[in-house]
Amino acid sequence: MPQIELNAAPRKVIGKQVKALRRAGLVPANLYGRSVEPLALQVDAKSLNRVLVHAGTSRLITLNVEGRPGPLMALAREIQREPITGSLYHLDLFAVSMTERIKLDVRIVLVGESPTVQRGEGVLVHALNTVEIECLPGDLIDSIRADISGLDKVDARLAVKDLSVPAGVQILADPDETVVLVSLIREEKAEEVVVPTGEAAAEVEVIEKGKKEEEEGPEE
Repeated sequence: MPQIELNAAPRKVIGKQVKALRRAGLVPANLYGRSVEPLALQVDAKSLNRVLVHAGTSRLITLNVEGRPGPLMALAREIQREPITGSLYHLDLFAVSMTERIKLDVRIVLVGESPTVQRGEGVLVHALNTVEIECLPGDLIDSIRADISGLDKVDARLAVKDLSVPAGVQILADPDETVVLVSLIREEKAEEVVVPTGEAAAEVEVIEKGKKEEEEGPEE
């Protein structure tokens, strides 16, 4: 997997003054972690956008900080965007030690097709979209693939314990928690309308005629 690099510089501007940074195409960021002193940083917005497309919050970023002798390994934690324009507003980076295990949520990606769903006998209910894992930074994965091709009957399901992950990665969720389930398609029964025939139809006609005469009243 190719290395994802991001260049950053120390930031002296804080508070309301960071507005000027954003106008200059820079994003304020904070770096923290047990292995480093907290740092206020600034990052080029265009470069950061490109990095986040590939890294998200579950892939390691090689962070080159101006003035430091070597790179830091970090994960993007909190990514804030301007609600109207969607432009990057702020970023928190978490520095990791390659020898210490970390915890984070990763996506569950469904692969394959359920025969039951293909036959139109059921619908797929995706009950769990992410799951928490624990591993060393070097063993990080950005998603877990869940094969649903074996779900061949209604009420068939995949649980957390059915997920497969590489050696060194531990799933922390409840093993019996449902990831995906094939549910029965429930059809609403249309209300039956009984059409009277023969003598019953004639009786209905007499009753309807009587109601109409009552509503119209006597002729003046």
